[in-house]
Amino acid sequence: MKSVIVAGLVFLFSVSLLNGCAEDPVFTTGQEIFKRYCATCHQQDGNGLEGAFPSLHNSEWVQGDKGRLIRLALRGMQGPIVVHEKPFNNVMTPHDFLENNQIAAVLTFVRDSFGNDADAVSESEVERVRASLTSDELFVASELEGLLGIPEE
Repeated sequence: MKSVIVAGLVFLFSVSLLNGCAEDPVFTTGQEIFKRYCATCHQQDGNGLEGAFPSLHNSEWVQGDKGRLIRLALRGMQGPIVVHEKPFNNVMTPHDFLENNQIAAVLTFVRDSFGNDADAVSESEVERVRASLTSDELFVASELEGLLGIPEE
């Protein structure tokens, strides 16, 4: 009977690891960076602020093209944008002061939180996008909509 209980506990622990219950250092780092730099506007729960900052829940901007999202995080954005059929017209500050691994971690966290289910962002993807940027001016939404993909190595 004891061996059956032990086997059951081992199975439950294995399932919890597969389901992400064990601490993932990238996810944890991303969550900490989100709390420090993103939650002020997008709120701890990712709901944003009505009329000011958009929700990150099930967001096409978050779950969509990784290259566009990386550019947005690095250079920021100003001007009008529509998210979930709601208009916003504010400024997202650039976060280019963060290291590539930090940008990758926070975007991976966001792409796997708040009802989003998108693949991770790698440090090398952030590095390649950062290297391709030729200006430090804020993007506008219409400009970002056409800037898709990750540059090749």
